[in-house]
Amino acid sequence: MAVEANLRGDEPAEMTKVAKEDEWIVNLDLAGFGREMRELGDKLRQQQGVADEVHLDKILRWHYAFCIAGFLTMYWQPNLFTVVCLSTGLYSRWVMIGHHVCHGGYDNTPAKKRGFSRWVFGVGSLLRRAIDWFDWMLPEAWNIEHGRFHHYSLNEDMDPDLVQMNAQWIRGLEIPVIFKYLTAAFFAITWKWTYYSSNTYSQLLFTNKLKEMNSLSDQMKELAENKAAKANLLDEFKKRHVMTVFHMIDGNYPSWWSTSAYMQKVFLPFFFYRFVLSPLPFLLLGKTAFFNAVINLILADMLCNCHSFLTVVPNHAGDDLYWFDDHCEPKSDEFFLRQVIGSTDCSAGTDPIDFFHGFLNYQIEHHLWPDLSMLSYQKAHPLVKDICKKYNVPFVQHTAFYRLHKTLEIFVGSKDMKLFPSHLLKRTPARAK
Repeated sequence: MAVEANLRGDEPAEMTKVAKEDEWIVNLDLAGFGREMRELGDKLRQQQGVADEVHLDKILRWHYAFCIAGFLTMYWQPNLFTVVCLSTGLYSRWVMIGHHVCHGGYDNTPAKKRGFSRWVFGVGSLLRRAIDWFDWMLPEAWNIEHGRFHHYSLNEDMDPDLVQMNAQWIRGLEIPVIFKYLTAAFFAITWKWTYYSSNTYSQLLFTNKLKEMNSLSDQMKELAENKAAKANLLDEFKKRHVMTVFHMIDGNYPSWWSTSAYMQKVFLPFFFYRFVLSPLPFLLLGKTAFFNAVINLILADMLCNCHSFLTVVPNHAGDDLYWFDDHCEPKSDEFFLRQVIGSTDCSAGTDPIDFFHGFLNYQIEHHLWPDLSMLSYQKAHPLVKDICKKYNVPFVQHTAFYRLHKTLEIFVGSKDMKLFPSHLLKRTPARAK
């Protein structure tokens, strides 16, 4: 069922039809919505302090408990307890500690003085990476891919994490759907090292290349050939949306890519640390103990991939979420709207629930204000829901497994995300300055 909406009377006929699910857009007070979200973010930011550091320390204690339990039992025969502990230790270091610290979530708390700052944590050297956040991804690369491109191009063509875009290659294949689901299962088990590690590093290399060309532009005063080179680089970037380990194997990688640099700086240091150096002490107990440790670590990595796939990948995918065919200004009223209608929350409300979701169950709140602490997101959750209810803006929240189901529908091509009808928003009187 569609309704007619023509606020000026001069729109093309096809632009006046509004799908029932989009009717809320027509009468949206965008300026009021944006103002309240902006004010709430400022209020939460000003309230941060000692309580946020105390909460971070609580999460750190839980994190270290899993790490220690996993390490001390690593030499046991492969078992669920050890695997879960090792996996959760690796998972929590990324999605809770590294994630929120690198966004600047603790820059205005006392924890900053202890190194929990976006300018220090995990960046600058291999030693800093090893101490703070050692994972398949290079922190500097993740900061670019996730902190810049994903957060400020959410569900746009330039978003490197847009599932519908990244899965185009398999969505259009005419093969039995079971094989598509098996492909999804493979990536769920391996995605951090088959996709995320290389793709984040590719974004960093592209950014460095673009900076180099921009610097050259200043020196050359924008000579025509350099303008053309930059245009070609940007065009190549748009066409090559994903960089996986398989692109390294078949040689189909972008011009800025370097496999040797990736292996040397990103992949091999973590691989050596995780699967060689970590289990090495148990060689003193015999070869069996050493190989038990290696097997437990491999199984833990597979479980960590599955756990993070469940709580990371579905956060912006599903036929009930919007994607956007244009860009909007960061921190604008429309920006705040897009973070809500392009994201989904999951079950939330207590530290145990939130811990095993990696505090990614507050995805809407996090995208509204990326630089807040985990505790602030807990506080923000009911307040954001109230604002959305007041302005009749859809607020999506389900269990993580239901969101996984919605994501897999997008991945295999059985469902599509909703294209946001931006022409409706631009006709809304509230947008008038």
